[in-house]
Amino acid sequence: MSEARITDIIVPEIFGPYIAERSLNQNRFAQAGVMVPNGQLSALLGGGGKTFNLPYWKDLTGSTDIPSETVDTTVNPIATDKMIARRQIREKAWGSNDLAAALAGADPYAAISDRVSGFWAKADEAALLYTLRGVIAGNIKDNSGDLVVDISTEDGAAATSANKISAKKTIEAVMKQGDVFDEVVAMGVHSVTYQTLVENDLIDYVADSNGRLTIPTYMGLRLIVSDNMPVIAGGTSGYKYHSYLYKAGAIAYGENPSFITPVEIYRNPKRGGGVDELYTRKQFAIQPLGFAWALASDTGISPTDANLYHEDSWNRVYDKKNTGIVALISNG
Repeated sequence: MSEARITDIIVPEIFGPYIAERSLNQNRFAQAGVMVPNGQLSALLGGGGKTFNLPYWKDLTGSTDIPSETVDTTVNPIATDKMIARRQIREKAWGSNDLAAALAGADPYAAISDRVSGFWAKADEAALLYTLRGVIAGNIKDNSGDLVVDISTEDGAAATSANKISAKKTIEAVMKQGDVFDEVVAMGVHSVTYQTLVENDLIDYVADSNGRLTIPTYMGLRLIVSDNMPVIAGGTSGYKYHSYLYKAGAIAYGENPSFITPVEIYRNPKRGGGVDELYTRKQFAIQPLGFAWALASDTGISPTDANLYHEDSWNRVYDKKNTGIVALISNG
């Protein structure tokens, strides 16, 4: 059998959409219903500009009036505001030496796509969690941390049970959403925090689509365990771990290949006797519900990871209980 080459296997026009679909399906936050595709956001990415306005109607507020026979009824306006999303463009390239195992497979197209889509699923997850870290940092700075329960100590090595996740403090975090607490459906935790929950026998499991008890839940919340969850060094020792509670659809996700070339194949004859190179790119937006991109120093083509989690990157434009995220910060 002749040697399988990337240039013989991959058709970029087919491979690009295939990877986009598979990477979203592999994303654990999408699987949990936390991050959902948004057609409006995807369409806006097909136009120009670094940011996009997402207008919305604000809630109606105020008390009712008493009718009068002599005084006209007051007519109140319906106010509007806007969320602001930020365009992001990322890329990654590989040479065939890195994909040698995939090329040796019985179905090299599927083997390569699994590796590439798996990479982009993890990259999307990292970008999402950097974004939420920025949302929480901004909430602490601008809103006195009214979406945060922080039980951590800066001396993480000396943390006690009072500084670690517990049912009581999780309830306190959920109740940051007020009388819409029942809309919280999932929780993202670091594996260290997950270990605390397991050791305290607080985890239940529900069946997946194949009937296997593999999906962890905690207090009725679907758990998403990811070591991409923010880990902050303590001021004295140890670490502080962020856990995030989510409403369904807390994050809107859009993707559009306009203006970029999502997949390119290049044969480099000068390197190592000839190397096949695979270039992949994504243009997307990750928009947390109820927030607006606001980083004044944002001058790059695409925000960096550090831009995403900067405390000045996001402003809240919704009332706090209409947003989709709450943070619990602990030492495990």
